[in-house]
Order: sequence, then structure tokens, then C-alpha cells
Amino acid sequence: MKSEYLEALLSGELSGDETSRVEAALRRDDALREAYFDQAEMDHALRALLGGERGACGSEQFKKSVLARLRSEAAGEEHGFSRGVLTAILEERKSTPPLRWPDLLKAGVVAAAASVALTFSLQRIVFDGETGTSGERTSPGAGYLARVEASRDLVWATSSRPQHEDGWLQAGLRRIDSGFVRLAFNSGATALIEGPAAFSLESHNRLFLEEGRLTADVPPAASGFAVNTPRMNVVDIGTRFGVVVDGEGNSDLHVMEGTVEASRSSGNAVSLVVREGLAVRADDRTRTDLSPIEYAGDRFTLRIGDRARVTPRLHYTFDESSGNAILDSSGRTPLDTFLVAEGGLESSPLRAAGRTGGGLVFESGDSLETALDSSFRLAEPHTLSFWVKIAPRLGRRDTMTLARFGREGAGWEVACHFDPVTGSSGALRVSFGDGFVLGGTGLADGQWHHVAYRYLGGEGDLLGSRIHLFIDGQWEPATRWGAGTVRDGRAAVLSLGASGGGGIAGWVDEVRLYETAAPTRSVQSSAEP
Repeated sequence: MKSEYLEALLSGELSGDETSRVEAALRRDDALREAYFDQAEMDHALRALLGGERGACGSEQFKKSVLARLRSEAAGEEHGFSRGVLTAILEERKSTPPLRWPDLLKAGVVAAAASVALTFSLQRIVFDGETGTSGERTSPGAGYLARVEASRDLVWATSSRPQHEDGWLQAGLRRIDSGFVRLAFNSGATALIEGPAAFSLESHNRLFLEEGRLTADVPPAASGFAVNTPRMNVVDIGTRFGVVVDGEGNSDLHVMEGTVEASRSSGNAVSLVVREGLAVRADDRTRTDLSPIEYAGDRFTLRIGDRARVTPRLHYTFDESSGNAILDSSGRTPLDTFLVAEGGLESSPLRAAGRTGGGLVFESGDSLETALDSSFRLAEPHTLSFWVKIAPRLGRRDTMTLARFGREGAGWEVACHFDPVTGSSGALRVSFGDGFVLGGTGLADGQWHHVAYRYLGGEGDLLGSRIHLFIDGQWEPATRWGAGTVRDGRAAVLSLGASGGGGIAGWVDEVRLYETAAPTRSVQSSAEP
């Protein structure tokens, strides 16, 4: 389908029959729907930033919702494209009068943005999985976006069962015939879906509900969580809300707590802020505003089962005031499990003030190591998290080893990657052999940051799609990754820093090691200020 149809759908220029045909195509085609959402979000952002109509929404609130929407789409090329375009627009506004929305339509600016967004979407589909001459890839693909956290009387449609026994789900359309399922997204948001229902995972922080009933619970760290339907786009700003979609695509939104931004998926797409205790409907009258309806938030199922809670197998707080033995305070292992500093802590690394209580400060050649029992396996699911503070390193181009799970060259390495060419000032890099995943947030700024990686488990060339990065409790999109093979074996050791140079020069505190792919909210709880 040509991009002009998507543009016309957004601007409300299609007839009723044409709208129905395009909406039917959007329901069938995941790639087309993703391109449509990209275009819709660009239209919203341009509308806000270039001074277009804001409808019933205040300008500051609307800008927050636009930024939340962009944050929710922060992944790979989409992230760079959207930010680059909007930055250029803002720069142009410094020297030129702001354009009005009708002028943009006449000038074809929206059509150009839509064509580029559609091209990027199609390129991502065609070239997904291809490598360049260096063996690096710009994105590991969609990967695993959410996990089945709980269910009750759940009956999946035959073709929609999770691909893995551990419940992790990739992008794609799924149907449930009956019962309830709670999905935990990588962002920390959860969606409780009641069957019969059809839904598609679109990103780590977005879901398309084709039909059915959904209750979303969104913590502050996942602000920007989006639920799109055939008639409505809903973007959360930290809240709890419910959505119902009938067989015709008509969509109802009920806000139980907080605030969300809602707009029609096509036609009159003016955004509306819907607050706690209010409800709106989007029906097939695409040229009208969202219609207020009677609030019925108390009819939504809010909870099934207990929320997944895990505790670390090892937890080092570094709060001992003296001595060379650093005790594990997890309470799950014998007290004789500890990290021993070779040569003592009299020179370096040194005990110092941590982020909370005590911590350790390292010089480049310092390292600490503790032996792990045989239950820790390299290819098994695990999560490693800690707080780190690194001073700025201008012009540096190398990697700084922060921690290792396994031996050097035969295990997992967590590092900061510096590259003045790309402007990387200590981006999080997790590697196993030749394979790696690289984030984009700079850590070397003299501030405390909580870093974590989560491996979903499995041997083979799976690193790119089965590893998740987190910075300060938020899911970190991969900017680059390289293919590599994960091999099983005993991890044997957990180490901080690296002897002989190349290790961390900075502070470390609150190290946690989990023998599971810890839920996002467990990672976020350890990252709370």
C-alpha cells in the first residue's frame, strides 16, 4: 500500500469505504501498521512543535505527551530519525516564523516525513538480520518484548502460544480464546488482557489491541506506554487505564488513575487529555471528536495471581567499615561466601562513600573476584546489576571493563565503550566472545548510574535478541550489535574491574547477581533513588 493512503487516512481525506479498506489492511499487515504508527507519531510531534492545533489539550501537557510518545519509540533507526528531524525543525524555528498546520499540508512536509518513515520501516523489515562488512548490525531486531507473567483459565488460539516455555514473546499477532493473561513488558508496564482477544506486540513499550479488553498498569519508569487500536491511540503518562475494543474496532478508554493522552487513529486526530474517572469512545465517525461516555473503570479486572518477585542470589552492599572480606548480604547463601580483595583493601580498590552507605573506588588496574558455585551457568538466564560512577573521559576511544560474569575471554563482560567519532561517552556494552550489544546512554559524566543486563538464556547465536540492557531503571535500546555464539559452561567467577589495566576507574556500589532473567520491575526497584 502506498504511503499516500496513510497520509490521507491521517488527514481525514478518505471516503468511508476507502477508510474501511485501509483499516482492514492495517489489521492484517503488521509492517504496514508499524509504518502507520510511525507516521501518526511524526504528525503529532510536528503538530505540537510547529504550533498547530492542540485541541482540548494544554500546550505543556501536550508536549509532555509527545515526548513520552517519542521516548516509548526510542529504538534503533526510528529513534535517531525522529529525533534528528524534530531537532532540525526546532533549529529552523529560531530564524523563521512558525508554520501553521494547513501550510504544512499544502507544502507537502507531512507527505515527505511519511514517505521517509515508511521507507525506514520497510528497510528495517527487508534488511533485518543482515550484517555489514564489519559483522556489526545496527539493531538486533525486535527480540523478546514481553513475558507472560501470570494467567488464569487461559486458552490460547492454536497458532498463538508463546514460542518458549519461559513465556517470552516476540512481536506479532496473537489471539486468546478465553481466560486472562498478564504481560510484563521490558519497559516495566504490564497489560492484563481478557479473552476473547487479539493483540500484537509492537515494541518494548507498545501494544496493538485489535479486539478484546485490556487493563494497563504503568509505573513512572515506563511513562509513554502506548496502546493502539483500530480507532484510537492511547499514550500513558504514568497511570492505570482500561481499553475495550469491539468486533468493529470501536474503542473505549477508561482512566482509573493518573492521566493519558488519547486521539483517533485516523481522521480527526486531535489529542485529548483524559484524566482519572473519565472515559471516551472512538467509533467509526472519524471526523468527529472523541465522545465522552459513562465511566466504568470499576468493571475492569485489575489483578490476577501474585506479581513476580525475585531476590538476588548474591548482593554486595560494601557497607563493611573495615577488613578485606566483603560479605554477601543476600541472605540466600552461607555467610562464608564473600569477595576477597587480593593484597587487602589498604591500597586500591579502596573503601569509600558509595551511593548509599559504603562503596568501593577503583583505579584502572584494580580487580576483585569471588568464586561462584556450580549452579551459575553462562548460557542460563541471569541478571547482573550495580551502581557505578565514572568521571568524564574526553577523547577516549576504548572500552573500560566494569565487571565480568565468567573468565576473561570465556564469559560475559560488562564495559563502558568510548568512541569520540560517534560521540559515545561510555555507553554500556555487554559482550560474550565476539558478540556484543551496545547501548547509547553515556555513563562517564561523573554521576551515579544504575546499570544492568538481563540474559534470557540459551546457547547459540542468540545474544542480540535475548539480552536486555537497562540504565537507571529504564530499558536501553541497542544502537549496535555484533553476532556471536553463547556457549554453556560454568561461570566460575564474578569479578569487578580488570587487572593489568583496562578496568574501571571510578566508584561501584550495590552489586546484585540473579540466577534468573529478573522481571523489569525488580531491576527498577534496585535502581530507585
